[in-house]
Amino acid sequence: MAGEDLSPLIARARAGDRAALEAVLASVAPAVHRFGLRMCRNVHDAEDVLQDTLVAITAHLGEFEGRSSLSSWVFALTRSACARRRRGLANKPKADIDRLEEPVFAGPSPEAQVADQELASALSAALDGLSDEHREVILLRDVEGLTAPEAASAIGISVDALKSRLHRAREALRAELRPVLEPRLPARTTCPDVVALWSKKLEGDLSASDCSAMEEHLLGCPACGAACHALKRALLACQHVQSGPIAPEVQAKVKAAVRAWAGPLAG
Repeated sequence: MAGEDLSPLIARARAGDRAALEAVLASVAPAVHRFGLRMCRNVHDAEDVLQDTLVAITAHLGEFEGRSSLSSWVFALTRSACARRRRGLANKPKADIDRLEEPVFAGPSPEAQVADQELASALSAALDGLSDEHREVILLRDVEGLTAPEAASAIGISVDALKSRLHRAREALRAELRPVLEPRLPARTTCPDVVALWSKKLEGDLSASDCSAMEEHLLGCPACGAACHALKRALLACQHVQSGPIAPEVQAKVKAAVRAWAGPLAG
């Protein structure tokens, strides 16, 4: 969804074009479903979040004026739906969502494929181990690919606050994945916080001089080099979480939302 220009479809949908509305919902539905699964961690509630969000999009698409990106607007609606569902999740068991969400990478050898699958399983567990605040910024920024301003708008915070939260979330993710990704190398007490520096570099917030100093340090420090490599592998794995074709159950939710929208019009 991020970066995709749906403006022509949105304009047609707002004018009452049912096929255009279905195309818009089909475009955003997989990302909404992924986000709901990871934030609710319950398959049935994630499906309800998807349905609630699709219905909200159909009901309010006429009010969307493009002052924010479509991604920001859709994920703001999804967050609201998730929040309503999560308030009732305290006594519900966590659902098995790994089979739906694990990223599987093609490896050059059976050994590499096994290693990638292990990373996929570790990433799934690591995401579940994060706080809700940290998980959602990782999902929006590193999984769904929203820009920092788009993610900040979806959450309702400033870009600076978003980046600060994102740096902490990436460090937390790296810490969750440390047993899998990092060798047992003792860090020196004089080492800078290279994981935070690397995260700032990804956001374009690291000066040229600080970037050069960090890279020079990494050349001579195996422990810090391993830490940055671990973060890079974790974020690369996040980018592969996105699924391929729309699942049949998600397609059914899209069609149900369109039918609900078209019913009053047909009458």
